[in-house]
Amino acid sequence: MIFSIHFSRIHLEQALTAKQLRGIAIIRIALMLGILFYYFVVLLLYSKFNPGSFSKQDMSLMNVLSAAHGVFTLVATTTAFYLSSIQLRPERLTEQSNIQTSEEAALYAIGLYRISSLLLMAPIEGASFFGAVICMIGVQNGTIEFYPVYWLNAASAVLLLLVGIMTFPTRERVLGTLDSAFVQR
Repeated sequence: MIFSIHFSRIHLEQALTAKQLRGIAIIRIALMLGILFYYFVVLLLYSKFNPGSFSKQDMSLMNVLSAAHGVFTLVATTTAFYLSSIQLRPERLTEQSNIQTSEEAALYAIGLYRISSLLLMAPIEGASFFGAVICMIGVQNGTIEFYPVYWLNAASAVLLLLVGIMTFPTRERVLGTLDSAFVQR
């Protein structure tokens, strides 16, 4: 059964409680802090590094991993934005036959935003941790000491932080996004 329930921004404002917004924000902050803490450990190990020698095998491993990381980051970022945008389509509301009122539709839209927010961050975070592991390997085998260009694997973490900050779920941003995605004019 396909039907259409219309609701307004007022319904969204009433449905979006401080507790719901806080939950979405805490998840976003936790995802960003995870990568920051990991890089804290990587930098701590780097500061304790005693220069030794590294082999050509270490260089080829770092080259392969860095190339794979670049591809993975591009695919993950594209996938993240695509999957996130799919959640914020009006068709997602009409798929739910158990929505009977405008208030229920607004609550469901907020749930879709929460899913959208997770789908935006999770793939990029996966790529970020892959880059962090490559940096950790480079620190441990000494490659980064002699070839600091491998720190570029941290760019995916910077991307994660930028996306997280630029799309941080403030009340106005969430309401604006939901309003433009679901409220019919």
